[in-house]
Amino acid sequence: MTLHIQDPTNKNSDYLVDTLLDACEEAIRGGGSFAFLSAGGVKLLLQDKRFIEFAKIGAFDLVVGVDAITDTRAIAALNIAKASAPGLSACVHVPSEPRSIFHPKFAWFEKSDGGVLVVGSGNLTAGGLRWNIEAYSVSHLTSEELEIIASQWDNFKKHSADCLMATDDAKVIAILERNALRKKIDAESRPKPEAAPNAPPGAAPAPPIGAEQDVGSALIDVIPSVKPGTEVLVAEISGSGNRWKQANFHRDKFIDFFGASMTAARSVYLFQVRADGTVGEQEVRPAVKVASANYRFELDAASGLDYPKAGRPIGVFVKIATRTFTYMLIMPGDERHLRLEALLHKAVPNPGRMMRQHVFLAQDVMQAWPESPLWKVLEI
Repeated sequence: MTLHIQDPTNKNSDYLVDTLLDACEEAIRGGGSFAFLSAGGVKLLLQDKRFIEFAKIGAFDLVVGVDAITDTRAIAALNIAKASAPGLSACVHVPSEPRSIFHPKFAWFEKSDGGVLVVGSGNLTAGGLRWNIEAYSVSHLTSEELEIIASQWDNFKKHSADCLMATDDAKVIAILERNALRKKIDAESRPKPEAAPNAPPGAAPAPPIGAEQDVGSALIDVIPSVKPGTEVLVAEISGSGNRWKQANFHRDKFIDFFGASMTAARSVYLFQVRADGTVGEQEVRPAVKVASANYRFELDAASGLDYPKAGRPIGVFVKIATRTFTYMLIMPGDERHLRLEALLHKAVPNPGRMMRQHVFLAQDVMQAWPESPLWKVLEI
């Protein structure tokens, strides 16, 4: 058994969502329970390509709680996940005792030679899976030990049969509506957030890392806020034929800024921010030097775009947590490109044949581009 502490400020931290997705590899079946879930958490785990690939050939049996946090948006996201992952089944546990709540947080996966059990504090929310400081253990099991776990799971479900309900059951919907009303009343009674002292231009009032915020009657999963001292890489992207979406970076930026490794198997997590402030699906990229000696990551934002005949695209990457970044890609001919180009020229006036790439503080980039959606409150 190994203990993992998820800490988004620690460069060596592991994320619960990645541990769970890693456990999906080569799994035959599995199951798990989480006390709370949110739409963002469902997207990060159950709508991830790796989970979907597992659930196309294997089976995963999920039981969730709706005692407090879970809302209609979360259940809607869960139903979407079920539609794309045929092996995913899900039901809601409603305790028969009014003073009792459903509070477990674990998942197990069976493989041909045994299995994996993950038990911890994180819920199926974006905060629990990525942004919060959480602790969890990972146990690698023999086939005999896995059978005991699977038997315990089956016995639990049989014993709880009267408490397990479909996600569209009338009683479940009534509880979700009650949760929504409580959250709406609570949200309306809270003082509105204020901008941090000395916040740079363009910075929006934002919740702390890991906060799952009530907006009206909805629960939203908020990406950690950008602070004046947050590191931001502004980088010209070179062209390489039709493969320019595999953006190349200088070695020091690849390792020191993105947290990649020359030897260890690591991943970098990218969230594209669109012009309207919406956030794309999490992009998981291997963060280890490739044999070609290039230091690069593929960017979904470049998909379908031809490399410009004049000028160079500029990427803006905001380090929001360990190996985790929001980013935008700005093309030549855009007025924003001119401002970013001028900012880069001041920092790197004579790059020679190299692409201009420089790590700024967020406050400096905000002054050049105050209206960027990168500085707003962003939701997964």
